Amino acid sequence: MKKLLVLLMVLMMLSGCSNSADSTPAAIDSEPDISHLTIVTPLGAPVLAFYDQIENENYSRVAANAIPALWTGEESPDILVCDLTSGVQAIRNGADYKIGAIVTFGNLYIASTGKDDDGVISKGDKIVLFGNENAIPSKVWHYLYNDEFDEELFYENSASEAAAALASGKNSAGDEVDYVFLAQPAMFASLNKAKENGMEADIYLDVQKEYYERSGYEFVQAALFVKNTVTEDEIKIFLLEREIIINAGIEDPTIISESLGVYKGDEAVTQYGFNPDVMINVLKMENGLGNNAAGLGFKKAITIKDEIDAMLQLFNIEKTDETMYNQ
Repeated sequence: MKKLLVLLMVLMMLSGCSNSADSTPAAIDSEPDISHLTIVTPLGAPVLAFYDQIENENYSRVAANAIPALWTGEESPDILVCDLTSGVQAIRNGADYKIGAIVTFGNLYIASTGKDDDGVISKGDKIVLFGNENAIPSKVWHYLYNDEFDEELFYENSASEAAAALASGKNSAGDEVDYVFLAQPAMFASLNKAKENGMEADIYLDVQKEYYERSGYEFVQAALFVKNTVTEDEIKIFLLEREIIINAGIEDPTIISESLGVYKGDEAVTQYGFNPDVMINVLKMENGLGNNAAGLGFKKAITIKDEIDAMLQLFNIEKTDETMYNQ
């Protein structure tokens, strides 16, 4: 925790200094206290963006399916993190929030079980996705492959079932599988299990790289939404803090590892939605674009509006306007 304490000291000094317009937010005359802000993230990769807040009583981690109920009402937090598309739709449906930042930039991959003789996705291969036809994996898959392999697709209900299909080489119906669409860190763990089971499993396609090469835009995934009752000065300090802390954790993953060490073993998996040791290993890996394989990052949303609108287009969601963003 020493590294984190040093980091926080640096943060306090930086928050009182002026910054260039193209980097961190401008200085604030009287720095507000943001410790009272309530924060909710889904379990999984977005937790990494708040690794320093694990013991903060105002920070809660919930199952992803609990997020929709939090956009309105007394339980509505000051900061709410969820997938970009759901958040944008919530705002359009009246949620009193704006888009503040993007904190994960894709951790999706297609793995091969090693069972396909020619090693290339083609007609007749058995392909596993998780979720349903309207979920992110399906939307991204169809952006990459259109409807060419629809007859070969098998949808598992959850990512954990898709992970089991990769590890065993068989889907939940008992059929052999050639390719599996999955996210990190489940991909990392399942590949290791598959190899233990004697399969020549490996990553077949880095979705982030393929998406960038086809669209020209960075893959954007989890967004940080700020309630409109949070003051402008509080927003500036909060986003500055997240930017510094997230970038520090990417630069030195041991800081994140130490912070997540508050919980151990099965309790850690329950609290975070992932095994911290596996996630840190993934964080240290690079994807095809040279970024960390966990997809952790920070960009103020208004600065990448084009990337956000491109991702929304996959879901047939109309483009955002600037009034939806924290400036």
